[in-house]
Amino acid sequence: MVIGVSMYALEFIRVSKAYDGKIAVKDFSMGIKSGETVALLGPNGSGKTTLIRIAVGILRPTLGDVLVKGKSITMNPIDAKKVIGFVPDEPYVYDVLSGYENLQFVADLWGIDIREKNEEILRLAQAFEMISVLDDAVSTYSAGMRRKLSFMMALIHDPEILIIDEITAGLDPKSLATVELIIAGLKKRGVGILFSTHILEVAEALADRIVIIHRGEKIWEGASKDIRAHGEANRRLKDIFFELTGGPDYDVVMKYLAMRGKK
Repeated sequence: MVIGVSMYALEFIRVSKAYDGKIAVKDFSMGIKSGETVALLGPNGSGKTTLIRIAVGILRPTLGDVLVKGKSITMNPIDAKKVIGFVPDEPYVYDVLSGYENLQFVADLWGIDIREKNEEILRLAQAFEMISVLDDAVSTYSAGMRRKLSFMMALIHDPEILIIDEITAGLDPKSLATVELIIAGLKKRGVGILFSTHILEVAEALADRIVIIHRGEKIWEGASKDIRAHGEANRRLKDIFFELTGGPDYDVVMKYLAMRGKK
């Protein structure tokens, strides 16, 4: 069922999610336009992964909905998912298959002849320094290699929306820089991109807009360049983040260290 025309490629509409009465996300609304990159920023346990899993149809919201190119992820999930590329924080890959066979499996699911994608796959594998291991069993892959394969799998059907959970997970600085280049190129082609992170510097560097979520609620939204304007310009980014979400409990840490010193 098509809900209607939306000005956004991806739109959260008053989304809430509760588990056994405990609220994980509360009344969350946000939109991402085609060609725009948005960072979902928040500390661990803030609700980022829950929102992303709702957006890709893994979880069903308790209230609200997500529109993907105007289609409801709850009422029309098959059509909505067709335009999404999803990179989970923990790669969903088959260990008994090779890297290439995992790509072939995903291509078959999308009805794509992988032979038409071979040159594209090789270029991306070269960028990720994966060519030499594509024929190896995924069981031999490191965590970083599995994550890079997950990126390749997410892009194989040329999605109009790319969603990445914990963008830095498993990636070394060079691989993250490669992902940054890919994101920049996809943006120019009109792909809408949503990624989550708990690292403010990453959000500021890669996103056009940042949405900060804390304890399941949106507490700040704005252009990346405006995040520093929330506080004094010369303040450290992490201090601004702590101001919004709460920082470490200094007194508790000092008491713990004092106890250790008595032993």
